[in-house]
Amino acid sequence: MSMFFPPGRLILRVVGLTKRFPGVLALDRVSLELYSSEIHSILGENGSGKSTLAKIIAGIYTPDEGYIEILGKSVKLLNPIDAVSYGIYYIPQTPNLIERLTVVENVLMVMRSYGVFARTSSIRDLVVEEFRRIGSPVDPEARVSELSYTQRQVVELVRASLLRVRVLLVDEVTTYLPTSIRERFYGYLRKMKSEGRTVLLITHKVSEAVDVADRVTVLRSGRVVRTLERAEFDVDYVRRLMFGEDYSASELLKNALSSISITENRRAVVKLDRVWTASENGGPVLKDVELSVKPGEVLGIVGISGSGQRELAEVLVGLRPVKSGRYYVDGLDVTNRGPEVIRAAGVGFISEAPLYYNLSGDLSLVENLALAIRGRLFLPLKLLTSKTRELIEKYGIAAASPKTPVKVLSGGNVMRFAIARELEFAKKVLVVLNPSRSLDERFVSSFTSAIRKLSQSSNLSVIYISESLDEVLRVSDSIAVISGGRIVGTFTRESVEREVLEKLMVM
Repeated sequence: MSMFFPPGRLILRVVGLTKRFPGVLALDRVSLELYSSEIHSILGENGSGKSTLAKIIAGIYTPDEGYIEILGKSVKLLNPIDAVSYGIYYIPQTPNLIERLTVVENVLMVMRSYGVFARTSSIRDLVVEEFRRIGSPVDPEARVSELSYTQRQVVELVRASLLRVRVLLVDEVTTYLPTSIRERFYGYLRKMKSEGRTVLLITHKVSEAVDVADRVTVLRSGRVVRTLERAEFDVDYVRRLMFGEDYSASELLKNALSSISITENRRAVVKLDRVWTASENGGPVLKDVELSVKPGEVLGIVGISGSGQRELAEVLVGLRPVKSGRYYVDGLDVTNRGPEVIRAAGVGFISEAPLYYNLSGDLSLVENLALAIRGRLFLPLKLLTSKTRELIEKYGIAAASPKTPVKVLSGGNVMRFAIARELEFAKKVLVVLNPSRSLDERFVSSFTSAIRKLSQSSNLSVIYISESLDEVLRVSDSIAVISGGRIVGTFTRESVEREVLEKLMVM
């Protein structure tokens, strides 16, 4: 029997899926049908249940109620291996790769774990060809630790493609792909569709869904609001389905801004003086970087994936050593003095991967808050718990209580908590790295507005590092372009043209 099917065949059906976590009803009687030769998008704001639904279909979670049918037969998917045996593969929000292994080794490992055996040399050739087809060149012999977040996502896509799966679940993968590569990625999904495969595209970006999908299902608060056919797509209508009738007027961080207390309003200056740093294999990754950020200034740093953004952020927060050059915070030389000294100097960090850089998934919200202020401020448990409950309410975090473990939250709510914690406690400098990867557009708009207001009201210096040019243009007072590990141009927002920035990004 052929692995794939002609268009319109009912491949997968979920009926009445319900999933509860402690204090949270993540899915409430969700039903959905997926057909061959279609791209079906699941849209919803953070915490709407999108990823929970995908993880049940992928065998990662077990539903409390409801069932799944594949080709008309009810099945129990107890783990991801079960799912892959039925031709289902899940590409997660956070790439699930082993950092110390190379790209080829990661691909080979997952294929063998699912019973596909091949020689390393043949897999290497296939990996190179898949990267070429997707349009994102990655060295197959590079260790995953050397790759950008986006490159790691592409490795996940290559693994799925080589497994020849029937149903591909794509969870927020395209958020920060450069425009040209994102278009090729869409083309890649359409090619899978033309082969008779099914793509379930999970996203919070309305424009992405209406651009690429054949059908769209909107989730809100764990329930299906409506499934739309392509002829019914209307961006404003879809947004109202996602957020409610008042979506355009909502600013989730408005109340939180008024209560942020910056007790010290002293001069906050960041200066990098001809900084060089190396990758894990010893080669230079930042080269002669010079930056100066004034008090209250938002400096946006933009570049295409893999240009040195992650490494720059790691230098700024003390996670990557400086090989030569100096780093100053408010006149204090903090070069290679480590993250504790730099954090104590008043530097906060909002990263693209909070469970990697910022938070412990096994600890509760209140315990993670305690870690953030350790060594600078002592608060009794009762007051910490009260403060955590306040953050949950102000920032719209879907958590049952301050004692909720971070790992049970959705990706968007993990990001909201990381943002809430850093906005509350960063005193002089805030380093931001690709913050909107897991956030819906309503919260992104509120967050960038909050950054602007906070920098002006408290003299907080912000270094906003992103692969999204639109985002950087929206939030920044000045803009630097990073390419190949070098700062190749610095401009004021008013004096630069978009075309100039785009050319510098790819030079």
